Amino acid sequence: MDFMEEEHLLEEGHEERATSSSRSWRVRLAGVAVSALLVAAVFWSARRSPEPTAAKVPSFAHEAAIVSLTELIPEGYESCFKNLTYFVEVDGMFSLPHAREARYSSALECQQACAQTYRCEHFSFWSSGGCLLTSYSSYSRKYDGPASGSCVSGPRMCKAPGAGFTKKLPPGANVPPFVAKEAPGCGSLHDEYEMVWKAEAETFFDDWQFIEKSMTRGAEWYLNRSEAFYQSVAHASAAGAIIRVGEQVHPFKRRSLMLHSPRAWRPDVGFVVAMKYKHVPYGPGVWPAFWFLNSDRPWPSGGELDVLEFANDETAKVTFHTDQNCSLNVPKMMSCASQLVGASMDTDVSCLTNYSGNALGCMPPQLRRTGEWYSKNPGVLVTVWDASGITTFHIPEGQIPADLKAEKPQPNTWPSAWRMAFMPFDPETCVNIAHPQEIVINIALCGDWAGNSWWTCKECRNTGFIPNYCIPGHVTEPATDCCTIYMSNPSAEEPLKTQAYFDIDYVKVFEPVGAKMPTYAAGTYRLGGVGVGDR
Repeated sequence: MDFMEEEHLLEEGHEERATSSSRSWRVRLAGVAVSALLVAAVFWSARRSPEPTAAKVPSFAHEAAIVSLTELIPEGYESCFKNLTYFVEVDGMFSLPHAREARYSSALECQQACAQTYRCEHFSFWSSGGCLLTSYSSYSRKYDGPASGSCVSGPRMCKAPGAGFTKKLPPGANVPPFVAKEAPGCGSLHDEYEMVWKAEAETFFDDWQFIEKSMTRGAEWYLNRSEAFYQSVAHASAAGAIIRVGEQVHPFKRRSLMLHSPRAWRPDVGFVVAMKYKHVPYGPGVWPAFWFLNSDRPWPSGGELDVLEFANDETAKVTFHTDQNCSLNVPKMMSCASQLVGASMDTDVSCLTNYSGNALGCMPPQLRRTGEWYSKNPGVLVTVWDASGITTFHIPEGQIPADLKAEKPQPNTWPSAWRMAFMPFDPETCVNIAHPQEIVINIALCGDWAGNSWWTCKECRNTGFIPNYCIPGHVTEPATDCCTIYMSNPSAEEPLKTQAYFDIDYVKVFEPVGAKMPTYAAGTYRLGGVGVGDR
């Protein structure tokens, strides 16, 4: 079945495509409650909205049109080509260095040129006949040329998004309870692992769920599968997979993405998860995470592990959450932490989590880095989790070991210089603390963490969104919250598009050699995109 016959597969939400031009803060506030306006007036009266920096535009934007505006998008391609947008590389260039500006008579010819050009993943075609070709990591920008012209953009090939993972899997709700065991030294219980699942290259997104529900009171608007590809919030190619923050879609909301694996793996038996990346999101108001959780049980009774999570300009931290009175093995943890040069020694040894009771879960001594540091130091983030505890590694791109390249990792042989955190469980207290874990990758905005910590973030204050213009940490009132207002302002466009994205080569899961475990269904997969209970 060809692309034009597949248009009916695209899900609801396309009415948002003809996005209106950015409004000033005064217009956006017109629809909010009168009470919010009265509160905000006290603060806004003393300050004007920070002005966005004018972006450069390609020379094609100022040339006379030779293609009719009604002919820019060929009939049948409305669900692939996007009107009034063009692509820009993250370094500000308008085309690949080896792809010269060209002239064509139609957008289809421009797209064909992209398909025949090395590393081209997106094309932009102008009503003047100009054609620009860009890479997989380029981002979409709204047309900002004269009213007499226009442009369209799209991918190198038009194809309808796949249906995603559809296999029937057994539930992981009734597995044996987790019972902690001590491993020798600072390692794990298993010496060799074999690969059981992977997401990479053009098929990266095939086995993920696109979850639309958000529970962090933030400015993110998570997209479904079809909208994520159409809006270029998700893109996969041989060069890598991109997950990024998109444009404003509703007042105080921006497009973003949350992925959950449809499968789950038993931490008591043991697994290794490796994510090879080139870039992670960072910046004011940005709250990215790469984490695991069980969604068969109300949170946090099934366990949650945060591998890479941070907000604003804070450093990332590894934490574990459960509803049991589980403690870390402190003597062993501190002995092994001596191998972590430059580690933060801030610790929480109790894994019991109850935020209302100020129980925040356990956090071992660890090397803590910012999102910008991770982006400047690409490599592989590896998590080893079994009944003895949890270890995380950061392996620099130029030092990836042969065993991992061969998809047969042996983490007990890896040097301690790669270790970021070591979290050994106490065998006496850590019982029934976790159940089969699914993998989650998402980019939240503002909300309970990035919004509430806005005032303590220097980069956030430097945006100019500060009192008296707005109220920091006012996440329950988005019309007055500094972070949320910033996300809705045109000045946030370029920082978000050039910084707030994941660039991932692969995510791979390994289990101990000979384990032969069944593949369990993630709770969100069984329940149609939601977990048991509310987090």
